[in-house]
Amino acid sequence: MAKPIQLDIPARNREAEHRETLAKLPVEHAEALADLLALAEDLRRHNVINTLRGAVGAGGELVTYVAEAMAQPETARGMRNLIALGKLLGSINPELLETVQRSLPRSWRDPEARDDTTKAPSLWKVARTLTSPPARRALMGVGVVLAGVGLYMARDKATRNG
Repeated sequence: MAKPIQLDIPARNREAEHRETLAKLPVEHAEALADLLALAEDLRRHNVINTLRGAVGAGGELVTYVAEAMAQPETARGMRNLIALGKLLGSINPELLETVQRSLPRSWRDPEARDDTTKAPSLWKVARTLTSPPARRALMGVGVVLAGVGLYMARDKATRNG
């Protein structure tokens, strides 16, 4: 009867193999390699590598899911709305928003400053505030925006009916 061949595979010492490979690399790339290794370690520590490995493993399923999601009309509208909102926010002068933020009462910005015993402003004070020139300018801006929304809604209804 034939004898089985004895196969003794020595255990690999991966650490020694890695050191040998690194020792063979040119010295001029040492800094770049050190940066790359630091980045790889950061990616491993934050589970980015495992996430990418999972995404690559699910490759076809992931691409199919994203493609199906992007084909939905809601997704296309959502993307367009997000772009339009970005343009709108980009067109607003940051100083305006900073002024609005500074004009808010402290109790609105700081929960610790809220006091339930504070008396509500009188209707007269509210009316005086709303009829002041700055408030009227702001109300005009809000009115113009609302009028634009109303025009769009009327045009949209006429398009659907006509």
